[in-house]
Amino acid sequence: MAERIWIATFSAEGAIRAGQAGHGLMLSRTQPRPPGEPRLPLDAIQNPIIDAYLSALPDGVAPRILASRTAFVADSHAHALQVAEPGLRKQATQHRAAGHTIEGDSVTDYLQQLDAHVGDPEHVIASLAQDSVLARATDISFQVHSVEPSHRDTLRSIELIAQHIAPHIR
Repeated sequence: MAERIWIATFSAEGAIRAGQAGHGLMLSRTQPRPPGEPRLPLDAIQNPIIDAYLSALPDGVAPRILASRTAFVADSHAHALQVAEPGLRKQATQHRAAGHTIEGDSVTDYLQQLDAHVGDPEHVIASLAQDSVLARATDISFQVHSVEPSHRDTLRSIELIAQHIAPHIR
């Protein structure tokens, strides 16, 4: 049964517990930044969590690391940004209301601080290439949350991810 359980955590302590038990590690699509570091890249936060997990795994247990990421891909970069802006603005407002720092008010500010990979295929491939966690993950899941696209745009995004993004991931 241990091979079927996944533990989601924001912390090295949680990753150690998951590793010691031989469970899989689930990494979130975004997570709160340390105080004073609102633009710290997500992989700078999550790589130490992976390190803690790997160091705690019993000998002979294969690591299972799932990285969840927000990705919204459209045929046009401008369309992707236009669709993404309202949902990301809403998420930024919610983060601020919860006491987190979000600097700036442009969609570009939101993309970086809310860890959203948004654009045409070329932009999303380039954005994902900056995320060093993905090379360490055994599994990757994509979701459009918090972009909030229409059903039609979501289906097109899935299609573009399958056709253009997935072949570039490891």
